[in-house]
Amino acid sequence: MTEEKQDAPFDPGNFPALLEFLPAYLHQDLGEEYDSAAEALKSFLSEASADEIRDVREEWARFRNGFAGRPLEEIKAALEQLGSAWSPENEAELRAVDEILTQAEA
Repeated sequence: MTEEKQDAPFDPGNFPALLEFLPAYLHQDLGEEYDSAAEALKSFLSEASADEIRDVREEWARFRNGFAGRPLEEIKAALEQLGSAWSPENEAELRAVDEILTQAEA
């Protein structure tokens, strides 16, 4: 059954909090407004409600689990489908977001 889930088509509609967060913070002016995706995320955390933080954290974890072991290009394509203009260069950039969200208080 797990294999079936991994092969299911990616549906951005299953990630409503990310659909709000990603285009609002990881947008085309990301580089001008923030130094990195991590800095954009920290800005979100300073402005968001506890519920918003919790929802983004939970959906991000589900997104990352769903794409575990997948090529970076697939992850970038999915992020784009979620409205993000951020194109992570490597897994370390994604892990930085993981770590910040894991440590965030909601």
